[in-house]
Amino acid sequence: MRQKNKLTNEELFHFCEQFSILLHSGISCAEGLQLMLDDSHTQHGKDFYQLLLTDFEQNGSFAQTLKNSGYFPESMISYVNIGEETGCLDEVLKSLSDHYEQELEISGNIRSAVTYPLLMLAMMGAVIIILLVKVLPVFRQVFQQMGLEMNQFSNGLLNAGNVISRYSAVLLILVLVIIIGFSALFFTEKGRIYLHQLSGRLPYIKEISISADYARLTQAIAMGIHSGMDHIITLEMAQNLLSRPDIKEKTKKACDLLTEGMLFEDALSESGLFEGLNARLIIVGLRAGAADEVMNKLAQRYREASLTVTGNIISIVEPSIVIVFSLLVGLVLFSVMMPLLGILSEIV
Repeated sequence: MRQKNKLTNEELFHFCEQFSILLHSGISCAEGLQLMLDDSHTQHGKDFYQLLLTDFEQNGSFAQTLKNSGYFPESMISYVNIGEETGCLDEVLKSLSDHYEQELEISGNIRSAVTYPLLMLAMMGAVIIILLVKVLPVFRQVFQQMGLEMNQFSNGLLNAGNVISRYSAVLLILVLVIIIGFSALFFTEKGRIYLHQLSGRLPYIKEISISADYARLTQAIAMGIHSGMDHIITLEMAQNLLSRPDIKEKTKKACDLLTEGMLFEDALSESGLFEGLNARLIIVGLRAGAADEVMNKLAQRYREASLTVTGNIISIVEPSIVIVFSLLVGLVLFSVMMPLLGILSEIV
């Protein structure tokens, strides 16, 4: 039994999407696993599907097979189990594929909001370092040949360039450490968790994590309702998908209210999870028997809100970085060009 190296969200998305299509077309689980095994082009893929197929033939439960493999998260296995029991496994897997596709989109939004400004800073910083280390010494030679001295500001910049050049090895090690740090931040599980926590604290950027959590929550509720899952179990499972402590606390409060016998729509409202128009939409959806559709629409709305905030951040940060660094570059060049322009004007 394998307990490590869980499938990524991208791999889970493709698995759920492909398997839901197969089941919807009337193919059994065993036949679906066999088809995916035959369609695998790598040895790792063949081993993976052979493991699932062999286990499924032994126990006959798709959910138990996924659990025994050790590749799949507990939340997914719970939904699959409900899908098997209610006879709508294909629809549950389709909902799960939508969920993991959403997770990919949300993760991409957060990476875009953080990565793009960092790349801009790195590139503009490299330009300034080149100016200090390579360009200013050339101007100093020109000034010396003309019997002139650079002004105090230019000398200060030149000294800074000399320090950078003298300790270039240290600077290179520092840059490598920063690159390794950011790689760990974006490409490891602990790093992504920390990134989610950090994004939840930063002003304005935290709106991305709020929208992302509500998108996960509404998507999970939609899957639970569609699968016929108990509302309390649905919210308990949804808590495992959330990253913000405040939203987790409201979800727990809603579970407690449900346990006390409160109606689902009232618990969502009284706990503070949903307010205003969204709360009214949920109430109408539940009473009209279309709660899963309403929740899916809300999930889409929250995803779009996350995209909007991300776009707004990039549209503000990108020109701001360009303006600041352009002013710095212009200031460096201006400090050495003005004396030369003065001399040229005297000659003319």
